[in-house]
Amino acid sequence: MPSSGRSSLVECIKSHLKKMVFHKYRGKRSELEFLKFISRKAQELQTLYVLLNRQSLTSVSKQAEMTSKLVDLSEVAWSCDCKIMVLGPEIQSNWSIQKASDLTVDDPFH
Repeated sequence: MPSSGRSSLVECIKSHLKKMVFHKYRGKRSELEFLKFISRKAQELQTLYVLLNRQSLTSVSKQAEMTSKLVDLSEVAWSCDCKIMVLGPEIQSNWSIQKASDLTVDDPFH
């Protein structure tokens, strides 16, 4: 891509990008660096949606690990006032209020 094409692309991101949806976030360093780039450049960005990759989520702790990496975005000098929404599939957990309150079961977590 010619250098003039790159500068117009950055200019487009800088002045026109208002909403961004990042699909299949896996918590990789390159993904986080890309999101940091967007946060520094997109002056009109109002909402950033980060959708977690279902295949990468094997447990609640893995989901927490992936989302904790997004905390690094709060340390970036944002060029705008933007909301970040992190969305992911529901994770099955052994913890259940229904199971825990069932007095007929000896151990509700097995």
